[in-house]
Amino acid sequence: MRDATAAIWKLLRTGKPVGCVLYEDFAAREQLLELMYLVSPREFDVHRIEEAAEAFAEAELGTLLLFAPRNEIDAVRAFDHHRAALEKRTAPVILFLLRRGSGLQELASRRGLSAMLAEQEIDPAAIDAAETQIERTRFCDEVAQTPEEWLDAWRAGDKPDTPENNLWLHQALLLERSTRGH
Repeated sequence: MRDATAAIWKLLRTGKPVGCVLYEDFAAREQLLELMYLVSPREFDVHRIEEAAEAFAEAELGTLLLFAPRNEIDAVRAFDHHRAALEKRTAPVILFLLRRGSGLQELASRRGLSAMLAEQEIDPAAIDAAETQIERTRFCDEVAQTPEEWLDAWRAGDKPDTPENNLWLHQALLLERSTRGH
């Protein structure tokens, strides 16, 4: 999650009026919303919204808005229709869309909004998967075994209980857990 957190931190500080975060499921969305509150720039008030109209309100132009829409298709259509109003924002509005969901499909057909979101769309799950693969490769290169092979040998008592092996154990367990979820 280290790289995903960094990507979110950067997204909130680009100076662009709108961004998009993809989420895997509703629990992941809630975690991402909480993370946004934690890493948001201090100069902005932060509010969660569920209606697109709030993103265009004059009173909210300087507020960082976390937009978790009830209807993603309607939200994308509203954002596309009101791009000029979005351009006036001094604090970003972050649109949350379900990965592989209907809102993301609608976004693909909205060229104006898609262009506005160029390089402003992040997928934390994809970032985390890439980060995990890099860590797995590093582990395999350094110990000449996959994390699962190393853990099998540990569990069979074939690895001595040393400080170095305890570090490898923790890394292998984390990598084993991260691949079970995918």
